[in-house]
Amino acid sequence: MSDSASDSASDSASDSANDVLARVRAVAATFAPAGLARGQRQTLVADDFTALAQAGYLLTGLPASEGGLWRGLRASVRSYADLTSAIALGDPSVALVAAMHAVVLCYWNAVDTVAPDQREEWNAQRQFVYASVRAGCWWGTITSEPGSGGDIARTRASATRVSGLHYLLTGEKHFGSGAGIASFMTTAARVAGLDDPPTFFLDFRGAPWDGSSGLAMTRAWDGHGMMATQSHAFRFAAFPATCIAAPASARDSRAVMMPLTALLFAAVAVAIVRLSMAYAGARVSKAEQRTYERAEWLQAQTTAWLIEQAYEGALRAAEAEDLGAAQIAALQAKLVIAELGEGLLLRLGRIVGGASFSRSQPLGQWGQDLRALGFLRPPWGLAWGQLEDLLQPSNE
Repeated sequence: MSDSASDSASDSASDSANDVLARVRAVAATFAPAGLARGQRQTLVADDFTALAQAGYLLTGLPASEGGLWRGLRASVRSYADLTSAIALGDPSVALVAAMHAVVLCYWNAVDTVAPDQREEWNAQRQFVYASVRAGCWWGTITSEPGSGGDIARTRASATRVSGLHYLLTGEKHFGSGAGIASFMTTAARVAGLDDPPTFFLDFRGAPWDGSSGLAMTRAWDGHGMMATQSHAFRFAAFPATCIAAPASARDSRAVMMPLTALLFAAVAVAIVRLSMAYAGARVSKAEQRTYERAEWLQAQTTAWLIEQAYEGALRAAEAEDLGAAQIAALQAKLVIAELGEGLLLRLGRIVGGASFSRSQPLGQWGQDLRALGFLRPPWGLAWGQLEDLLQPSNE
């Protein structure tokens, strides 16, 4: 179902989204009491994702016509952001990995039509993808490469065609968030004779990571922030890959994926800001504060308000008619929230004092998590480049 079809979606899909949100909030509430320990762990726990799947989160990867929650960007962006934020209040790392499932499946959900000669192949692939989601599979992505700056167009990985949509992928990839949780990962690679690198998906189910299957983990994720996302690096050597049918559809879907990705990442950042403000607010007392601390707290409150305004403004833009305006607003919000948020967490640390450096308190970890989000999907350089391109006046 494409974004243009969102107005005709049934009310029952909206009710389902509300039901799923209530159940996801209940699951996230079980995460929250162990929030400090979760912030310090360096691996994901499969049971967390089983609980989210049972709550219905995987339905974010299916269109309403298939019994899922996707009704187009305009109709679904807020509910998807609410779901992401709800999880992040319990565990930001889990939220980041879960969000990629909803984003990646836009490759098949956010497309109107395909060429008649590709329709049969396209429909067959979509049914395979949707069946995997119904079977409980999580989807993720591993498109980033060392030296690419996060830009898909700069991939140096290569794919050699075997037959039909079946290829063999060779190259280095990193930031594979959710590795070990996601059954399938999307990626990009160059194909001889094509100017633009097509999009592929990789079946990670049961594939050993020791190189014997053409998949070798070269570096375990060791980030300062988002420590538990398992964003490992891999080397692929003739690893089986499936090309997305109707390649032109990938370009169409990316136009929707870009604002959705930026806003779901922003949802995680906003949740961290809310957690941090509540934590700091519970520890400050006007009677005990010095002049400096009172001034810093007022500045923190104002900055948090600005972050909320940027987030809400971008959501409203995505709910409007103009996809181009939604792309601009989402990128601007993501950049503003990341920059303001990093400064805000530093300010809160000054207010709280030395406890902010303690591993027995969460503020320092939240600060690293929020900083990490500024570097991710898209990273700073690519995000500003994309924004510059979108803001260029049209020559038409």
